[in-house]
Amino acid sequence: MNEMDSEHLAEALRAGVRRTFKQVPREQELQSWRASPKTVAKVLVDAGLGEVIVLLEMSTLASDARIDMLLVGSHPECGELSVVVVENKQWSQLHVLRGTRRVVHPGSGPEGSQHPVEQAWDYCRTLQHHLPMLHRRFHGLVNLHKAPAEEVAKLVPPACGLRSEVDLARMRIFGSAPDARQEMGEFLASVLSGENAARHRRLIDQAHVRPSEALMLAAQEAVRGRALFTLLDEQRTAVDRVFQTVEEGFTENNKQVFIIVGGPGTGKSVLALELLGLLSAVGSAAVHASGSNAFARALREHVKGRRGGVESIFTYFHQHRRRTRNHLDVLICDEAHRLRKDSNLRYDSVEDRSDTPQIQELINAARVPVFLLDPRQVVRRDEVGTPEEIRRIALEMGIAEGNIHSIELSLQFRQHLCPEYVSWLEDLLGYEDAAPRPWEPSEGFQLLRADHPQQMEDYLRLQTALNRTARITAGYCWKWTKKVQPGGRLANDIRIDAWERPWNADKPIRKKKIPGKDMWATDPHGFEQVGCIYTAQSLDWDYTGIIMGRDYTWHGGRWLATKNEDPAAGGPDRHQLVRNIYRVLATRGKYGAIIYSTDPGTRALLAELGVPPVAQAKTVLDKQHHALAEAVARADDRSTPTQDGLF
Repeated sequence: MNEMDSEHLAEALRAGVRRTFKQVPREQELQSWRASPKTVAKVLVDAGLGEVIVLLEMSTLASDARIDMLLVGSHPECGELSVVVVENKQWSQLHVLRGTRRVVHPGSGPEGSQHPVEQAWDYCRTLQHHLPMLHRRFHGLVNLHKAPAEEVAKLVPPACGLRSEVDLARMRIFGSAPDARQEMGEFLASVLSGENAARHRRLIDQAHVRPSEALMLAAQEAVRGRALFTLLDEQRTAVDRVFQTVEEGFTENNKQVFIIVGGPGTGKSVLALELLGLLSAVGSAAVHASGSNAFARALREHVKGRRGGVESIFTYFHQHRRRTRNHLDVLICDEAHRLRKDSNLRYDSVEDRSDTPQIQELINAARVPVFLLDPRQVVRRDEVGTPEEIRRIALEMGIAEGNIHSIELSLQFRQHLCPEYVSWLEDLLGYEDAAPRPWEPSEGFQLLRADHPQQMEDYLRLQTALNRTARITAGYCWKWTKKVQPGGRLANDIRIDAWERPWNADKPIRKKKIPGKDMWATDPHGFEQVGCIYTAQSLDWDYTGIIMGRDYTWHGGRWLATKNEDPAAGGPDRHQLVRNIYRVLATRGKYGAIIYSTDPGTRALLAELGVPPVAQAKTVLDKQHHALAEAVARADDRSTPTQDGLF
């Protein structure tokens, strides 16, 4: 590599990243590949470490993130495998933001980048968690090969504090000065030698990558560290059946497939967490997977505060496409209605695409694959997550009928104070050719109708002032402008009379405290934007507002489904997909839902069915909390409380 042409190296890496990670490298990465690796190679050669193996753009083994360089060799003292994670930065000038420790540098934007020492440390810990053979023979290094000493000093104590869990004894940072490059070589020689480097590299390639015992214990403590609710009856039965199967042991050709079906709020995701905690406690290699970025991020944040490092247990369906057979003991596929036909990604080249069904890849990856799903939450025409499809593919793979276990969940936890609501909603939307029926108001759940979205927002805003969580969601009937407007604003794409609001942001705008799409459902500032099916599905809050658009309206005694702005919800199954979308959106609230339709006929239907008006409920709430209601009406700062409960 030291003698390799820089452009040739960059092109080789570009092709490798596209082929292996299905990603298109940015120009900034290409520039780094042209400049940075050779600076490390020179230090290695000068230090007599030319036989050390260098792995470029290696997977973190837990996500789509990539490690710039992994140096592989033997530890000089014991001869065992030793690795050094290298994070390359081309920064020549930098400024550390107080409080966040984020680093502003040319090309970063005002929000800055993650502190490179903390970034390298996170990669080290992830490797340790998934390659138990490392034990504690790992170190991290930040290569600031363009930064003078005075800039490097800004990144280390006492000038800059780091997260408490970062082990500074294992981390180093080196700048461009000649003495710094020499010190870098001396450090590498103290923890690496080239002896048996090729053999150690083969061991990594052949390793059975799985969560380490320490990580499984951490997952057990974090996931089960706070009770969400006690599993009852069928939930407990489902967990016990899977757990019993694992305890009985495995044989190579005796896969057991579990298909657990339940409607919204029946505890599927909490069941998945309970199962993950139990299996981790007994040392079984179990991983959680989902098809939703927002859901996975919410789960990671949920466990992150209690025990660091366990976020990598939460993966995405497509990350298991290259797992060897029975790589894991248990793969918990949550929200499996979001399964796709295959795991091909948008930028896959023709030669990298595969016809292997995603369901087959997931069944192949674990001895006991567990699928938790609600078939009425399929909301895209490319989603295939149904019990029938999972069973069909399992049988085609040669799995015995008796090894495919189906479990039904019916107990309601989200709307537990009014389990009748989900049934009423399904009749309203026309499932199984049912006719809408009158709503009988319940003390446990507040269903309301709005004649205008402003009424809905005013009511929900007052609920947030009462320390309750709330969001407004809508059908995809308005175009979504991803581009940020001048001044850091979001475009108000949703316009209904004089009321206008933006969709949730694609990426966070930290200066304006606007969360990105993955955190819209859980960041308190998400109330100021309208969410869609892709940011709301799988999550919930206390009160939910639903805007039904032109794509599902009541005319002539029946529902009409028409084209909206989401091509994924079109085609011959449009009616079913759009209906499923509104069913999902209308079941996100634990204590109440407010429905508004842009269609007069649909609003009239809700009134005929006896759904109370939100204006009346708002008047009652105003009287109960008169001073607070007046303060909310006057407030310019529309902050909302932090959401804690995610499920």
